[in-house]
Amino acid sequence: MADREGTLRGRVVAVTGGGRGIGRAVVLAAAAQGANVAIAYHDSEAGAKDVAHQARGYGVDAEVFACDVTDREHVFGFIQGAEKCYGRVDGLVNNAGIMPDSPFLEMTVEEWDRVIATDLTSAFHACQAVIPGMLERGRGSIVNIASRLGLTGWPGVAHYASAKAGVVALAKSISREFGQRGVRANCVAPGVTNTDMGRTVMEGEVGRRRMAELPLGRFGEPEEVADCVVFLLSDASSLLIGQTLNPNSGGLMP
Repeated sequence: MADREGTLRGRVVAVTGGGRGIGRAVVLAAAAQGANVAIAYHDSEAGAKDVAHQARGYGVDAEVFACDVTDREHVFGFIQGAEKCYGRVDGLVNNAGIMPDSPFLEMTVEEWDRVIATDLTSAFHACQAVIPGMLERGRGSIVNIASRLGLTGWPGVAHYASAKAGVVALAKSISREFGQRGVRANCVAPGVTNTDMGRTVMEGEVGRRRMAELPLGRFGEPEEVADCVVFLLSDASSLLIGQTLNPNSGGLMP
């Protein structure tokens, strides 16, 4: 995106899980392209405030909002808070997510429900909160952070893979229902990425095996994933709707 300066100038972008990892990188990439940013965080207040401070260094505004994305009222409060601050939300990035490791036959209903609520149902809430305003203005872009595992499945993370497959279907369904009214929804499905979550994979035997499968020969950085997100938020991706970008170092070539 470096050669597309200001592609989001004057836009308002709301990001869940924006205090760290891919969400943090998205906030900074959007701010660098001129967007005002609303940052939802749950347990990383210091990180959210720090990234907001860095975002303001690009000459934009950034506000942080405490938000438990598993709570519908919290999610609606986040979107409404962003709209109150900025008058609208032009772009939504559903990034918040968790990936506990749990063998399928040992997975409890509580574990399943927690991951689905955090990784999938939260996106449903956020989309329902933001789409009415987008329809009123006749435009808007939603980007769901999916995962390579949502396209392939993976042992030990059936809940996570199922949720990530769900956000892909959610984006397609929203696009089919609202595309003609100006609302686009797409996904970015990273492979292993150098974040706190990703390093739990990268630093073990599974990571070494996964690395050996990558034609690019390296894992991704959160900033590289963020570039894909900013592209989908921008008008440069105006023909992309219901699509999934796959920044995964060639580990999956759909």
